[in-house]
Amino acid sequence: MIMGVYNKTLYELGKWILAAVIAAAVFVWILGDSLLTHVPECAFESLTGLYCPGCGGTRAVIALFNGHPVRSFLYHPAVPYAFVVYCEFMIRMFLVKHFGVKSGKDGQINIFIYIGIGIILIQWVVKLILLIHYGVHVI
Repeated sequence: MIMGVYNKTLYELGKWILAAVIAAAVFVWILGDSLLTHVPECAFESLTGLYCPGCGGTRAVIALFNGHPVRSFLYHPAVPYAFVVYCEFMIRMFLVKHFGVKSGKDGQINIFIYIGIGIILIQWVVKLILLIHYGVHVI
């Protein structure tokens, strides 16, 4: 077997995610920044007054779709990181599946997932410190 079952499953899931992302990109392209007026408030922030780990994610996705990767990173660094990891994985698995290219990276996707979780937690803590100790709203 060229691809492991785990990577094959993630690759198939990735194709569905790609279809959803394309549909979302068209939606964002049509509505533009006015989409932000239709996004409900964060329930966690409404209840606690604190940011949740995902705060800024929607703005980051919209910024990335609009071709602003730096702005996306500033809103939520996990979004452009996930985009790069996703693209690398999907291209690599496409080459493995359709051209028999040897990957040698089976199972390493877990490392990138853990790094992504770390990025989410670090940016959350930094935003909370800025909010609680300095009164700085960053999103």
